[in-house]
Amino acid sequence: MQQFMHSFDGSQAPADILAAVEQGEIGAFCLFAHWNVDSIAQLRALNESLARAAARGGQLPPLIGIDQEGGQLVAIGHPATELPGNMALGATRSPQLAEQAGRVLGRELLALGLNMDFAPSLDVNLNPASQAVGVRSFGADPLLVAKLGTAMIRGIQAEGVIAVVKHFPGHGATESDTHHVAAVVPHPLERMNQIELVPFQAAIQAGVPAIMTTHVIFAALDAERPATVSPAILDGYLRREMGFRGTIITDAMDMYAVARLGAETSIQMALEAGADLIVLAHLPDQLELNRRLRDRARPDALARIDALRAAVPHELPPLDVVGCAEHQEIAQTIADQSITLVRDGGHVPLRLRPDQTVAVITPQAQNLTPADTSSSVQIALADAIRQRHPRTQAFQLPRQAAEADIRAILAASASADCVVIGTIVADHDESQAALVRAVHRRGQPLIVVALRTPYDIGAFPEIDTYLCAYGIRAVSTEAVARVLFGEIEAVGVLPCPIPALA
Repeated sequence: MQQFMHSFDGSQAPADILAAVEQGEIGAFCLFAHWNVDSIAQLRALNESLARAAARGGQLPPLIGIDQEGGQLVAIGHPATELPGNMALGATRSPQLAEQAGRVLGRELLALGLNMDFAPSLDVNLNPASQAVGVRSFGADPLLVAKLGTAMIRGIQAEGVIAVVKHFPGHGATESDTHHVAAVVPHPLERMNQIELVPFQAAIQAGVPAIMTTHVIFAALDAERPATVSPAILDGYLRREMGFRGTIITDAMDMYAVARLGAETSIQMALEAGADLIVLAHLPDQLELNRRLRDRARPDALARIDALRAAVPHELPPLDVVGCAEHQEIAQTIADQSITLVRDGGHVPLRLRPDQTVAVITPQAQNLTPADTSSSVQIALADAIRQRHPRTQAFQLPRQAAEADIRAILAASASADCVVIGTIVADHDESQAALVRAVHRRGQPLIVVALRTPYDIGAFPEIDTYLCAYGIRAVSTEAVARVLFGEIEAVGVLPCPIPALA
């Protein structure tokens, strides 16, 4: 059943998987960091083994995809280039940088033997409370999302990798995460055509080869079924109304919003709705599902899948392009141009005497959604500042910290001549907000840096110096330090409005 994107647990492909590839039973894979990635050399060897199995059986090369968005969701971290992410690109307003980011993503993935990237996200970030989208979006303006999204598509495709835009028809208005609940968008179709659907229509006109669905219910199109299993949305609206002729790929079918229907039932519903490739993700007994449902294959879907497989590059770039200096420079340029100075109370740039002390307080990085790899990151803001000012103290605040943790940090930082606090979704973490307010009350010079979405200031609107970095990776914290010490100007522009400042 070549309409299934299989997954497996292992740094090497199991023998039964390789046999199924050779026999033409499997033609596509979705890989995961926690299952399949130990090192870049191992990952390339794994993917080459899948390609060799297909060649032995006279099959087309398999499609091998992964979530490599940059920013919050990076399946392959260091030594691969860790790009700042979509909202940072939104703050740069630069299609040129978005295309360069796409080229970095495509070139490095192809060097690792991957030929499909589940990126970019074309969700319009409309709901400040949504962590399912958040910094994965280019911003709140559908035209900006369309412009930067199509630029990134060009970059990915130019390197021979298939760009898969997501999450159709648009996940940006939801507060709920479809990994856990069945979300509903109640807006009328007229509004969707003006907002959510604008970037997808632009991508279709730009020739995007694949679109990933979302498991959200869109009442204006189908009041009962999530988009992934809705004929009205996939075959009716995406195919017939919007004119998409490429490949429709589902989001992971183990997510609650569709898994609640039953694995086999939801898969059959997606196939009948018009999905071409079904992402099985973490569903168990995938080979058995393949055998039971093989007669459900649709000729039109197989033809689209074969067209993608036939265009897959056979030669891979050298492995040393992964994380190369050129790519790192592009990542740093994006970060440098993204930093946004929302409020300046006269503390930027810092003017410190050598004997003065800076206290840098950052939250512990955690995954706030299953589509998140933040927990693998050590936030290096204090290190970046210490390189410029040796008398720098570093403190880490746990998320949802206890009062004792807050008191301890307040006591330890009481004598600092300047305090820099990094925050992550502090508008939903009272412990971070309480710490910021307490430092402000005692009158120390204070700079707050939002390290994820820009909305944190809503929890402490009295703060007079506030920057947005849109990410926690090293290039973003380095860019913040460069701004703080006057090495570069903060030229980023907010890619979405902050309700608290409206």
